[in-house]
Amino acid sequence: MNPAAIVALAALLGLLATGSYVQVARRAGWGKSVRSDGPRAHLGKAGTPTMGGIAFLLVALVLALAFGPRDADLVALVLLTAAAAALGLADDATALRRARRARHDDAGSVDVATGVLARYRLVVQGLVGLTFAAYAVAQAGVSVFGPPWLDVAFLAFVVVGSINAFNFSDGIDGLAAGLAALALLLFLGSPLAAATLGALLGFLWYNAHPARVFMGGVGSEGLGALVAGLAILSGSVWWLPVIALVPVLEVVSVIAQVAYFRATGGKRLLRMAPFHHHLELSGWPETRVVLRLWLITAVLVALTAALWGGA
Repeated sequence: MNPAAIVALAALLGLLATGSYVQVARRAGWGKSVRSDGPRAHLGKAGTPTMGGIAFLLVALVLALAFGPRDADLVALVLLTAAAAALGLADDATALRRARRARHDDAGSVDVATGVLARYRLVVQGLVGLTFAAYAVAQAGVSVFGPPWLDVAFLAFVVVGSINAFNFSDGIDGLAAGLAALALLLFLGSPLAAATLGALLGFLWYNAHPARVFMGGVGSEGLGALVAGLAILSGSVWWLPVIALVPVLEVVSVIAQVAYFRATGGKRLLRMAPFHHHLELSGWPETRVVLRLWLITAVLVALTAALWGGA
């Protein structure tokens, strides 16, 4: 099946799967907890079904395996995406349990919007990144600097960085899904990229403002790993910071905010991190933030396509 047909079929199935998931999530009470210190406009989103990434990633993975060549690269990408998504799902599930416990107990100062502690997540993400990087260097023949140990370390860092960058981008309606969809346009030669793009389009029907479902860490972390994996195996890893400039800025804004806060004894560099929240608190409507960050990414993807060509 050609990439266009995979995209179309995945979009239809993604629409149906996401719609069904929304109904199941509502009945099960899988509602999102919103940060108490976040933009006040977001408080009304509390209770919106989350973990919607389960729906579109299942569609994408199944279609890719059904219509793809099932070669080693595809299997590696599927395993990478599934592993990262599973880590995100564990984080989402932990946050849901905390929220439910807080409704019965005194939550105190605990932020019920948080899940697994970051240091534990980074360790497991690192293991996933190292495993995929070792495959890319030893089996797929990817070479960046020359020494295999250095290439593996660097590519693992790329995977972990991309996972967290896309995760931080998932904070307002449609942003992460749109950014990932635009990036995937460069990799339509991969059946997994085509299937994920289509499934994301179906998901966006429900995730566009005002969102009826959020993708959660299961979706954003799976997407981050997939985009990194595609860039690595296609030999375009140096283009990744270009096509994913917005997610890169999101994660850098968080690092800079924390570092500045600690260095200055409590002062803030931005109104709020990640960067999209800074724009919101500066007076931009949520829809304007999303659309303009999409536009920036679209231009960068077009530039990359012109200079590199895509896979």
